[in-house]
Amino acid sequence: MKLYIYCAGGFGLEAMDLARRVNDVAHQWDAISFIDDVRLEKEVYGASLFSFEEVINSSGEYEVAIANGEPFVRKTIYDKLNNNRVKMATLLDSSAIVSKSATIGDGVTIPAFCFVSSLAKIENNVTLNAGTMIGHEAVISENCVISSAVNVAGNCFIGKNTYIGMGCQIKQGTRIGEGAIIGMGSVVHNDIPDGVIALGNPARPMKNNSDHRVFNKPSQEG
Repeated sequence: MKLYIYCAGGFGLEAMDLARRVNDVAHQWDAISFIDDVRLEKEVYGASLFSFEEVINSSGEYEVAIANGEPFVRKTIYDKLNNNRVKMATLLDSSAIVSKSATIGDGVTIPAFCFVSSLAKIENNVTLNAGTMIGHEAVISENCVISSAVNVAGNCFIGKNTYIGMGCQIKQGTRIGEGAIIGMGSVVHNDIPDGVIALGNPARPMKNNSDHRVFNKPSQEG
């Protein structure tokens, strides 16, 4: 079995480190490589790099982990993988604590020092970043990106394709809508509607997330 990290940008380097740590313990992949739709190199960070077409036309078993920090790009890649019946890989760091009662979907990334509490639900293609805490019975919907040192309290709901910036604090029972962006360091006391960019303490909607972008850089190099 081979593992491919989809996207070889900065996020991909971190995912590669995580995958290598996982493999040092579990020995579940014979090789770990990158897929990228933009970069043309043959090797990145000591790993081979392939196009998506090269991978789907290759022989042998493989699975893919998506490493992109843009929720809507993650959704696009995830849909493409599903349409081609590609198996998704879940990456779980040995230092992370995940309750046995939590539900973890396909293609989820949980790196170092994360905590996922009782009856929490992490849906497909979600990525957490280091030091994130997900409270009891919280729901993180598909394609979300939860940045480093975020605290999502119990019974919160995070809608699909949402980005939560580094260091955010989200009050118990809060609902954040689909396709939202919560700016770095924000404190969310009240519900946030779909498709807005919100920030501050307390976090308030500032404008619509009309271009579905978090970062101003090529989307496939997330």
